[in-house]
Amino acid sequence: MDIKKKSILAKSQKINQNKETLVEHIDSLLFVLKKILSDSDFEYVDKKTIDEIVINFEKLLRISCVLHDLGKINIKMQETLEGKENIKGQRHNILTGAFLKFIFKKLDLEEEQQLILFKVLLLHHGSYNYYLDLNRAKIEESIYHDIEEAILEADIYNLDEIESYINEKLNIDIKFRRDILDYDFMDKFNEDFKGVREYQYIYILLKGFLNLIDHLASTQIKDFEYYLAYKKEDIDNKLIEHIREKNKLMNVEFKPVQQVVGEHSKENVLTQAFTGSGKTVADYRWYSNRKIFLVPNKISAESFYNDAIDILGVDNVGILHGDISLYVSPEEKYLSRNFAKPYIIATIDQLLLAMFKYPGYEKIFASIYGANITVDEVHLLDPRMYLILLYFIEFSTEYLNANFHLMTATLPKVYKERLDNLGVSFIESNIDEEVEENKKVRVNILKNDRKSIFKVVEESINKGYKVLIVKNTVKEAMNTFEFIKESLDKNKEVNLLHSRYKFEDKCQKYKDILTQSGDVWVSTQGVEISLDLDFPVVISDNAPMESIIQRMGRCNRHNTLDSGEFYIIDEDKDDVYDQGLKKITLKMFKQLKKSKNEVLSMKDRKVLLDCYYEEKEVKAYFEKEFTEASKIIKGIFDIREDNLNGKDIIFKYEPYLNIVDNKKEAGKLFRGNSESIRVILERDFELLRNKPDKSKLYREYQLNSIQVPNSIYYKLKKSEGIYLVDGYIVVREGFYSYSSEIGFKVNCK
Repeated sequence: MDIKKKSILAKSQKINQNKETLVEHIDSLLFVLKKILSDSDFEYVDKKTIDEIVINFEKLLRISCVLHDLGKINIKMQETLEGKENIKGQRHNILTGAFLKFIFKKLDLEEEQQLILFKVLLLHHGSYNYYLDLNRAKIEESIYHDIEEAILEADIYNLDEIESYINEKLNIDIKFRRDILDYDFMDKFNEDFKGVREYQYIYILLKGFLNLIDHLASTQIKDFEYYLAYKKEDIDNKLIEHIREKNKLMNVEFKPVQQVVGEHSKENVLTQAFTGSGKTVADYRWYSNRKIFLVPNKISAESFYNDAIDILGVDNVGILHGDISLYVSPEEKYLSRNFAKPYIIATIDQLLLAMFKYPGYEKIFASIYGANITVDEVHLLDPRMYLILLYFIEFSTEYLNANFHLMTATLPKVYKERLDNLGVSFIESNIDEEVEENKKVRVNILKNDRKSIFKVVEESINKGYKVLIVKNTVKEAMNTFEFIKESLDKNKEVNLLHSRYKFEDKCQKYKDILTQSGDVWVSTQGVEISLDLDFPVVISDNAPMESIIQRMGRCNRHNTLDSGEFYIIDEDKDDVYDQGLKKITLKMFKQLKKSKNEVLSMKDRKVLLDCYYEEKEVKAYFEKEFTEASKIIKGIFDIREDNLNGKDIIFKYEPYLNIVDNKKEAGKLFRGNSESIRVILERDFELLRNKPDKSKLYREYQLNSIQVPNSIYYKLKKSEGIYLVDGYIVVREGFYSYSSEIGFKVNCK
């Protein structure tokens, strides 16, 4: 009696994953590859490298997809995937190397192509430094016992289906027998690219696309589009309809800046236009079928998401939730579902950290290849972040076929000079900007005590005005909310908005604050960007001038009053903002009050901001920060040249060497952009994991996830208040409190 042979597995059964054979998994990769190839111009890569090496990038990528998991043809991996526990073996990506020499010879590949593919396939998981310490004798032992004896000679696995599949896809004849195995493949592991930039470049994109495709395929979702199906005319029609409905207008015409930006979709554009001038609509008209929209902070990313799905549809818009943790997260493949969307919203640090070569950084570069990348509110980036952005632009425009749209209310002179010296051409879309002299606000300085704050709130409500209070930290926002709620009449509605809500609760809060539901809103500084808010009264913690001007833009935004009332709390303590900049800001506003010039139009605010950037202390701050950032980057990359550039940063060392292996080192450059971790509450996790339809679980997990700073994460970890299941970080019952009103709080010390 014939015994049915077992299929070689590639994926096991998990909470959010079905069992999958190796052939099925490779076929899923080729399905994703076909989607990407439907509108990707890889001739750009071929032409970029033709002086040094003649390649067909598409062909190499297809080969990578077919061969990447051959190392799973080993008994220990198969037993693990079949459900056996505590089995330790060699990493499957390393064991793939045992099959490559024979296959490469069959494919008639040049030596350089073989080396690039070899590195890509062996390193598509893990890091190079880790594999340097591997015991070669143990690898050879694993090839013999786990592959040759237990699989190839045992005749219990169906190898015919893999052989015929590879034959069909790569047009080579292969039989998995002992004589094809290469026991000495690790000799090739230490060969490098000898500093040849073209080889390094191909490696980065090839590994990046393999990782991206592999992770997308591993989600087992087939119903997705990598490119936006809408044409430019469709987007224009959707924009007009969106503006008409949102603003209750009959006739809608695009503003001059929106017209100009729309005419330069395949060029780099700089748009300097003050708050409320229509930059966001202009950017939608900067059309591309693949778009990345970068914002300064997490709340503005999530708030922008709501408008984006209204215009483009939820299936076309992805939002990346985490930041630095993205690069080391066990949820890597699930994050890839959002990378697959045609329109991606992220915080700027999520992408810029790729410049420091975290493990898996290549996937970030692949995901933005050929895309239009928008950076919103550039003037809010501190000098360190801005400097890294310039390096990112320098590399991406030349090697990733990307275009950039920089949007900003104004650009400090020192920022503009560095952009002009970059050697990348930008069209200036609004060079003759005329700032409106309306939307006036009266500036008031408010004593930093609860009594003074409450008095303004109470008097404003009694006049029928709604109040927005902007605090610099979540803790301060929570404390202020509780104080105001306890002090006001019970029939008055007080609402709170910050980053530590479930995503679905945050989305509802964004809708509520946009309609001004309730009487008082207390929020963190995330509301200063992206949200189209208009409150007659705004009370704000002190902050650097650019942030205060942004917050003013949420007061009398639609010019319905002679002037709105804007209160700055008289404090300059060191919090998330530089204390020196806060002192200068407060000094300038006190001077305005003293000279009786406290009512500011839009034009007045722009003049004030320009004057602030010319203050001696502010200019000194920028220079100091640029110098310090440059010094740190040179130290990280061991670069001694005076003039840094983005290309040298990426190609200084072999691309598989992860320059920064710990977050603290890179964190020096991202001060004020602290790492956050995505968690899920235990009760939500248990409800979701028991749902029978696994295909829809990812969105459910996303809607129920909560962003917490790493300080809270480590506090929970120290108290054993969290545990990990299939890449999800679960917070145990009893270690937290949560409500849709107040959000997430930790119940441990």
